[in-house]
Amino acid sequence: MARFILAFLFVFAVFANANVARPSTHGKLHVVGSNLYDHKGNLAVLKGFSTHGLTWFPKYVNQGLFRQISSEWNTNLIRLAMYSYDYCNGNKKKNLEILEKGVELAIANDMYVIIDWHILQDNNPNENLAEAIDFFNKIAKKYANIPNVIFEICNEPNGNTTWDDIKEYSNLIIPVIRRYNPDALILVGTPNYSREIQFPAKDPLEFKNVMYVFHFYAASHKDDFRQKLRKVVASGTPIFITESGLCEEDGDGHIDLESVKKWYSLVDSLHLNYTIWSLSNKDETCAIVNSDSRALEHLTEKDLTYYGKLARAIIRKEDVDSIIPDKSITSDFKLMSRTKPYMLWLIFAAPALIIVLLLTVTKIVLKNLKRNQIKTYTQLYKYGHTEDKVRKPSFWRNAVLIIGTICTLIYLCWRMTCSIPFAFGNIAVIGSVILLAVEILGFIESLIHYNDMLNLRKYPLPQIKPEEFPDVDIFISTYNEPVELLRKTIIGCKYIEYPDKNKVHIYLCDDHRRPEMRKLAEELGVNYFDRPDNKGAKAGNLNEALKRTTSPYIVTLDADMIPRRKFLLKTIPYFIDAEKINETLPEEKRFPLGIVQTPQSFYTPDVFQHNLYAETIVPNEQDFFYRVIEAAKTSSNSVIYGGSNTILSRKALNKIGGFYTESITEDFATGMLIESSGFASLGLSEALASGIAPNSFKEHIQQRTRWGRGVIATAKQLKFLRNRKLNFAQKLSYLSSVLYWFSPIKHLVYLLSPLMFAVFCIPIFKCTLLDLILFWLPMHIMQIISLRVLSRNMISTRWSGIYETSVMPFLLIPIIKEALGLTLSTFKVTKKEKANERIIDKKSLIPFIVLLTLTVLGIAQMTYMFIVYEYIGVLAILFWLFINSYYLIMCIMLVLGRDADGENVKVRAAELVEVTKEDGCRVSGITTKLLEHGVDIYTDNMNDLYLGEPINFEIQTTSYTLQLKGTVVAEHRSNNPHIPSVYTVEILDFNGKKDEYIQMLYDRISTLPQYLKIGRGALFDIWRNISHRISS
Repeated sequence: MARFILAFLFVFAVFANANVARPSTHGKLHVVGSNLYDHKGNLAVLKGFSTHGLTWFPKYVNQGLFRQISSEWNTNLIRLAMYSYDYCNGNKKKNLEILEKGVELAIANDMYVIIDWHILQDNNPNENLAEAIDFFNKIAKKYANIPNVIFEICNEPNGNTTWDDIKEYSNLIIPVIRRYNPDALILVGTPNYSREIQFPAKDPLEFKNVMYVFHFYAASHKDDFRQKLRKVVASGTPIFITESGLCEEDGDGHIDLESVKKWYSLVDSLHLNYTIWSLSNKDETCAIVNSDSRALEHLTEKDLTYYGKLARAIIRKEDVDSIIPDKSITSDFKLMSRTKPYMLWLIFAAPALIIVLLLTVTKIVLKNLKRNQIKTYTQLYKYGHTEDKVRKPSFWRNAVLIIGTICTLIYLCWRMTCSIPFAFGNIAVIGSVILLAVEILGFIESLIHYNDMLNLRKYPLPQIKPEEFPDVDIFISTYNEPVELLRKTIIGCKYIEYPDKNKVHIYLCDDHRRPEMRKLAEELGVNYFDRPDNKGAKAGNLNEALKRTTSPYIVTLDADMIPRRKFLLKTIPYFIDAEKINETLPEEKRFPLGIVQTPQSFYTPDVFQHNLYAETIVPNEQDFFYRVIEAAKTSSNSVIYGGSNTILSRKALNKIGGFYTESITEDFATGMLIESSGFASLGLSEALASGIAPNSFKEHIQQRTRWGRGVIATAKQLKFLRNRKLNFAQKLSYLSSVLYWFSPIKHLVYLLSPLMFAVFCIPIFKCTLLDLILFWLPMHIMQIISLRVLSRNMISTRWSGIYETSVMPFLLIPIIKEALGLTLSTFKVTKKEKANERIIDKKSLIPFIVLLTLTVLGIAQMTYMFIVYEYIGVLAILFWLFINSYYLIMCIMLVLGRDADGENVKVRAAELVEVTKEDGCRVSGITTKLLEHGVDIYTDNMNDLYLGEPINFEIQTTSYTLQLKGTVVAEHRSNNPHIPSVYTVEILDFNGKKDEYIQMLYDRISTLPQYLKIGRGALFDIWRNISHRISS
């Protein structure tokens, strides 16, 4: 019985394949009417698959796969697509080897084989005519009289190519083939991607055994195309469908199963020959093999796409309705990615709009629910000053944030569903997912900051009576700073205006027990504190002073921070006003003010301003944080205590047990504890004290390392996310502050991601130029606009990139260590002395040089791909690499540094000057620059002063009048003879008013830039640095 069944199955298989034309049985084929016949006059129908570009997917040209599709899939035809453009512009020898391998495998597996000269981007076959003649001469000669071989001389002529162009080309190519193979079957493409078969029907070629090519894609080409095919075939024109597809005409998009059934039913009824595109694992709908499949020589069911299973069923004449589409998250993502980009944009825009609408509605509802609550200083102020209107955020800033959020959400939707390169292996997928995670975290952090920035408001200074001003203790903490630096700070404190100066108590808190500091305190008439040890570092020092003082309000100043005269007059009234408001409230609703934080301003250029020759272009790097972010955090009661330039309530400090001593960032912890203990915090945007910025890149890195590790350690110690005394808004705000310190990881990913493709050929996302224009470009533009608008023009994405890239290599390991629990218990105090000569830290250059070298290599490779292969997709990578190279070049310039001129401060201000010469003649002018030892004076007339001339001069400001003596030591002449000179005067005698002169210098907002000036772009930044370095 078993033998009978086996014999029956064998006989059935033989008869089932009896009508399948094979070269071994049917031999050479020839055209009769509109169909193909063998040498015996039997109808022959060829069905099979077309490869994708052989140079792109040579791996599928192998014996195992060809044997499988021939025997198991009942295929008698394979089409080998040799892209003409790739052949002509690539390695011809290698391309021919791949093609010839495919032909030999087809012959070995008894299949007919179409050698396809695949015209596409070269449009007109005549464009590479000489190469085509050479190609077909070689191939026809090699496979002369081989019955398997069919020649397709031009695949898809397109653009402006006419049928006359194709005829002209064919009349030259066909004789080349027929020289070696007189009876060769030749397939000729038709205009408009081989769709316009009506032209050869009306005006055929004069050669015999020629068929005309027709292409269709079922989801794009419907009844009108089918009707055209019927009509042309009915006219007797021989048609060969060398390429067909089940999806849309671009090889992607959806599969129209009903149209598929109609097409192949029609093709079978007309006995037409066809191949189905494409035997590859390209990540698009028309690929027969799954993009993540690694199978090459034998394809299983899991290796085939839904499209591939349908194509196989069509060849086998099986029921396509029985093929079940793949259903998984991955397949859903792939299906989504194959939707038209502009349709995807509309699809993603809907949830993005919904999310933004929900967030907006939630924000409004929560705001209304909390209308009668007092949990922030903003709410407290509104309650007590109903007649005053706190300035609301402008419509345009709201609009910018909303549009930017929508664009970013649309981009992230696209990134999550369409851009992950599953076809390129695990490393590519992991890299893409890491980049995506970084982008999502960056978006969340930015959204929190931007939402806070929208709530940035100015609070009018409350008016209180002189007698209401309370006692205030000013703590100046010092450890190892020089005497002259402390002298300036103490002088600034002594000049502070107050209704009753006896209520202002100044304390020099020396944690190094230095006799010279005690002597300085005695000389200037201020109190001096020291202690026997350094337990608790700065926090311990302040706690010791706290025990020995009694005033209700405390000012903390770092050793270099010189306060302005109005420091207390512009801060203390907020406390008194808050007390008054709270007195009108029931006990349970009272919300006392605990902290007022003013900006940490700097009168010296920071390392970025100085080292990059940008002291007239960009504000201090810290200005954005203190003047915008800190002030905006008032609305969520999460203002970060900065350690200096701050006024604190003694009640608040007593309630939390004093300054927090278990962290190297005691200020961050102390502020959080105060806010979680029922006290309000207020951030002001006006700078009321200024100090010295870190004077070297190394000092800058040390400071940032301490801050970053301290913030992360404090967040872990205080477990703020589980602190029930902090509300949701506060937790979000503090979370964004913690996440910020992980930005080195983010920026490392941004630097390495384009290098993965540009240098190591591992793509981290897949996209087209249209994808970039629709999804990435709007998001990128809105990021630039949002940061510029919401930061009040204090920072740009360009300078932010420089700031973050510069610290990335040095903060990366310390931050990871801290996150893993390897805590930093000690720290170095930032040096306050100003260095004159730069010291280049060569080790710090290494990471930037390595990354820049790789980036330049990537730019070279991408440029080569763009020029040689005209691959537009690399433009996005090129843009990314150029941006990164700009950051890295600027970082190298930053580390190389720049010599200082030895001046502690340069005040560029116009103050009135009256000069009295020795002969009694008086000259009026204004200052253009003030130094600690001299001034530059611009006079009204020409030749008012001369070199070496001794003068008496009076400087007049709104608060100071100083009589000084000096000598003219330099004259700076203008190029214009009609413009007076500027004279440099060295001060020889301060007339006993040196302290007042020093105070006059520092009693002002820093004359360094307060806002970002519109620059000339990245190239100008680089040129400015190079030119200055060459000239110096």
